[in-house]
Amino acid sequence: MKTKLTELFPSYQLLSECPVEDDNESYIFHNTYTNNYMKIKKKEVSAREFALLLSLYKLITINTRASDSVSKKWIQFLYENGDAPVKETTDIRVIQLLYQTDTVKESDLEEAVTAYFGDSLQLVVLSSQEAVLIEQRSEYIQTVEDFSSFLVALESDFFINVKMYIGKFHSISPPFSSHFLTEKEWFSKGISTIRAERIYTMEKVFPFSLIAQMSDEMKEIIIKEVLLPINYDMELLQTMQQFFESGFNASVTAKKLHVHRNTLQYRLTKFQDMTGLSIRNFDGALVAFCASLIATEQ
Repeated sequence: MKTKLTELFPSYQLLSECPVEDDNESYIFHNTYTNNYMKIKKKEVSAREFALLLSLYKLITINTRASDSVSKKWIQFLYENGDAPVKETTDIRVIQLLYQTDTVKESDLEEAVTAYFGDSLQLVVLSSQEAVLIEQRSEYIQTVEDFSSFLVALESDFFINVKMYIGKFHSISPPFSSHFLTEKEWFSKGISTIRAERIYTMEKVFPFSLIAQMSDEMKEIIIKEVLLPINYDMELLQTMQQFFESGFNASVTAKKLHVHRNTLQYRLTKFQDMTGLSIRNFDGALVAFCASLIATEQ
């Protein structure tokens, strides 16, 4: 595909990041499947080709308000290690937003952020598809539950469907930009490997990245020892995964799976009988968790 596009459009560029400045001479298209961006000179695109590209990709318009002083300073700080718009002693984290909705009014997003978080988070719109929330470390730190409720409100009140990556707090001193760009990579990995998720973190993405780098030989061992004996029973595997993610807490696991505790105990026992692995100790639970991830990628 890349070769064909290059042949059609000599200026074609494949980008991992969305440009933050508009040169007014190029189209920017977003491939939502790979989370990459394509830049093509407008003069090389005919009306028919433009219509075809629109049917395959999303057209990105660069935020014209990024020239406003605060937004511009944050963008320069995040992408170019420019001066931070906050005190040098401040720890901050970046919460990335990727819109799943075709058209998002910036005013709606601003209204939603202000209504939900007040002035505790700074919204910086990067493009028609991306924005970030800057949170400074304070007495109260927004939780995953807070952000989850925010996404529900966005969808129900403003019809904005968003995927989110919650970054880690770091000092604003250099190299904060490298932290941010690394988190953007993790976000892309998460979107490409865990499509059903709405909120991503390093902890959520890391296991999937680890499985992706696992050798075929190791995967075959897990398939032979775990997946084949249970005949790829996805209900069992999802139960094992949730039990692991819930810290081996049966009550929490049962609640998240919406099953009776006795049903959970039955599944745990059944899995152990079929595989010989005890899900109630860390070693067995880890193998079962890896097996659940391998099963989902096949």
